[in-house]
Amino acid sequence: MIKRFAGAVAAGAILCASSAQAGAPLEAYGRLPSIESVEVSPDGSALALIATVGDERRIIVKSLSGPMLAQAKVVFNKIRSLQWADQDHLIVVASSTAAIQDVSYVGEQFQALSFNIKTGNFVMLPTKASDTLLNVVAGRVQPGTDGKEPVLYVPLYVTVANNMQNKSGHLDLYKIDLDSGYAERVQMGDHDTYDYLAKSDGTVLAKAAQKDNDHDKNTTWTLALRRGSGWQTVFTTTEALDTPDLWGVTPDGQSVIIDTFDEKADMWRPTAVSLADGKIGDYVGPPREQGALIGADGSVLAFSHADQFREYDFVEPRMKTIWPAFRNAFRGQNVTLASWTPDFKKLILYVTGSNSPGGYYIADTTTKRVDPIGSAYPKITAADVSNVRMVTYKSGDGLDIDAVLTTPKARPEKDLPLIVLPHGGPEAEDDVIFDWWAQAMASRGYAVLQPNFRGSTNQGRAFMRASYGEWGGKMQTDLSDGIDYLAKAGVIDPKRVCIVGGSYGGYAALAGVTLQKGVYRCAVSVAGVSDLKKMVDDAALRGGADSTGARYRKRQFGVASASDPKLTARSPAYQADKADAPILLIHGNDDTRVPFAHSQKMAAALKSAGKPYEFVTLSREDHFLSTGRTRLEMLTATVAFVEKYNPPN
Repeated sequence: MIKRFAGAVAAGAILCASSAQAGAPLEAYGRLPSIESVEVSPDGSALALIATVGDERRIIVKSLSGPMLAQAKVVFNKIRSLQWADQDHLIVVASSTAAIQDVSYVGEQFQALSFNIKTGNFVMLPTKASDTLLNVVAGRVQPGTDGKEPVLYVPLYVTVANNMQNKSGHLDLYKIDLDSGYAERVQMGDHDTYDYLAKSDGTVLAKAAQKDNDHDKNTTWTLALRRGSGWQTVFTTTEALDTPDLWGVTPDGQSVIIDTFDEKADMWRPTAVSLADGKIGDYVGPPREQGALIGADGSVLAFSHADQFREYDFVEPRMKTIWPAFRNAFRGQNVTLASWTPDFKKLILYVTGSNSPGGYYIADTTTKRVDPIGSAYPKITAADVSNVRMVTYKSGDGLDIDAVLTTPKARPEKDLPLIVLPHGGPEAEDDVIFDWWAQAMASRGYAVLQPNFRGSTNQGRAFMRASYGEWGGKMQTDLSDGIDYLAKAGVIDPKRVCIVGGSYGGYAALAGVTLQKGVYRCAVSVAGVSDLKKMVDDAALRGGADSTGARYRKRQFGVASASDPKLTARSPAYQADKADAPILLIHGNDDTRVPFAHSQKMAAALKSAGKPYEFVTLSREDHFLSTGRTRLEMLTATVAFVEKYNPPN
């Protein structure tokens, strides 16, 4: 059996043993995972991962036979992913919140680095180039080779004059040497190109382009295949807002996969396009919402769908045979294929569910062994994990709403205090997995309801369309209908309910106590939207009044213009005088997805109206609670506030 990693990870395992009988502290839930991004080397002999202790992040590389091969403290801002380029190099993607002068607005900028395992050196990718370009990742990150030398293939934005807003640059595909950081152009693109698909040797297969037709208020999407020194356009569609994506290449290398719209099934479905002649093939798989498992080489290994758990439908023939036995080893849990060797002899699995805080395993497909690597939350034992299951109820207008219900382990499901915890997005969904936020609240004695309200994903196009114009309307009552359902079942006490959420969920929390009456005893908004008009105005400022972003916001909010009075009627900041419960505002001052100004405006409106509120600023935090320090600060403040206004006992 493979032992847990030494050093930082093992220290977490020791702490777990010492605190288990006392119950997991909030810190156990609120800190970043102790290990994440576990990746197996191409030859299957070593593992690389990101380890976290406190706020220190380290990259650890360890041989499966025992010795540590390399480790390094992460000194750059926020590490987002890790992958092997070859046996000696790792590709690290990190981000920081910044503006690029004369080029872009403030946003989360992603950059790639090479970590040489033998020397311990980091190299920015790119460090230099013959062109005037940005060293900001602008597309898929694909390790490959140039002859025998390992390189990185990645799209980079080349500036010409002025800035991105004036459409003066172009997106080109580059190969970057992993030790020198030198970038050399492989393929020139244009301003409308946003994605490339290439083989691991740099041979370009296809590109995708998207052009906003501001005058016609629609978008044209184009797929082109590389033909010698030119391009062959093989598929074009013009849509109001929703357009295809270039997913990847089939395992046999004969086709690329895009999604096209099936009018009969009323959904976008994966579709094969022949690389030989450009002909559009049949839809792949049954008519249901699907995602994809795509390798670093762009190969589409499997399509995925969600029932109670995420499941894979493999198209890679070897994995199609291998996977069922390893999936079935973890019945009743969610199993993610996190990493694999090119020959599929070694697999890294991430397993979580209703009785597990989440852990990594290595599977040997030759010997059929599955051995643990380590836990993402080592201070939380199975005994600390609260009960999780899916429930279904009817909305007021008859829609079926499914929701994840988490209940405290040590208390009977009767007359429990409730936290409604709507997800962000709103185009997202909650599943039966270990959710650190929900589990933390349940560990304090609360039932937690996470509804997949209208507008959530994996419910079909009609369910999505039912959300248009319903921010603060039926999307809101979908949540309170869940309260009624649980109250009638005797599970919760409807007089002891608070609402907590982040991003869109933060908006729903604010709307729950301003646009609804008498439902909640308190509300916690984390990076929540408070002003819908500002969301439309900001999208118009960045791209134009008829840009895709502005049109998307108008469709969401059900308005034709930024002057529609519905925007203020559905904006909590303009309805603060109607607040009927205390509000806690929590927001990172580096947030570029929902700007910090939303919570500032809400705080000013509540203060002017004489309504009770508290405001916590998360210093140097973005929209995603990216550091352990701010995540724990958010969770600690949330629990204290909820316990004050809605005691669990």
